[in-house]
Amino acid sequence: MSLSLVTPPTTEPLTLSEVKAHLRLSSSAGEPAPSVLTIALVVAAGNVTAGAHRYLATFVTADGETEAGAVSAAVTTILATHGQVAISAIPIGGSAVTKRRLYRTAAGGSTYLLLYEITNNTATTYTDNIADGSLGAQAPTTNTTSDPELVSWLQAARHQAEVFTHRALITQTWSLTFDDGFPDGPIWLPKPPLISITTATGLVITYYNTAGTLTTWAESLYTVAAPAGPWAGPGSVRPIYGGVYPSTQDVANAVTVQYVCGYGAAASVPAGIKAGMKLLIGHLYEHRESVSPVSMTELPQGVAACWWPYKSF
Repeated sequence: MSLSLVTPPTTEPLTLSEVKAHLRLSSSAGEPAPSVLTIALVVAAGNVTAGAHRYLATFVTADGETEAGAVSAAVTTILATHGQVAISAIPIGGSAVTKRRLYRTAAGGSTYLLLYEITNNTATTYTDNIADGSLGAQAPTTNTTSDPELVSWLQAARHQAEVFTHRALITQTWSLTFDDGFPDGPIWLPKPPLISITTATGLVITYYNTAGTLTTWAESLYTVAAPAGPWAGPGSVRPIYGGVYPSTQDVANAVTVQYVCGYGAAASVPAGIKAGMKLLIGHLYEHRESVSPVSMTELPQGVAACWWPYKSF
């Protein structure tokens, strides 16, 4: 028997806002904003409006944009002789960064307006030859990105909670396979609570019949038990009363049961499981390096107490 994940959850039991609130972090905490740019005048005529200008950058991820980064030194352009500006040492963002945006003040101004969007996370230079009238929107003042470390800790905490409780928290699809045929007795489906009870809701049972043909077991020939509630045990499948399991070839992966499980949306995940996740995330936040066995147990104090009532055996 083997169990494999087919479709992982698309959300987490906690939002980043909830995690930030637990950690007492600012709601704007996210991908760190870029450091300062290196700015130099180009000895050539150009279109940058004559006057003093300063520059900054932002990082862009799939979920948002950082606040304005560090401000550069000022440069004063002269259209006829120094009308372009070379920008270098443009910071490279983390793995979540997909684009970067450059912002500039108008001549003598103090508001940073969009100059150019770099549609990658690799280029480190750009030459500005844009007049003030072509500048775009103002640089953001708040960070709308997700902190990549918080995201990873949240995912790790959810995974640890699922391993500890033997449950699926958010809706996900699993595949359970058996070698040499159907088991004796019910087919117990790990990772409760079970959501799917019909083909339409995601429960599909296939097997290789004695001729070696992959066949779907008809819903009318089996019954499904799907306990509900916060402490629900594993679901199960068995033949209808008076029925038997189909005959199969004695081969590897002779039977496959694909099913959907989990509490559903984040709002349905028990509060005790979420509380334990917050404690674990708090521990990961405070201890960003490995800790010695003397200073901690297998789980930080309080986490197991939150999760034990939901443990499925």
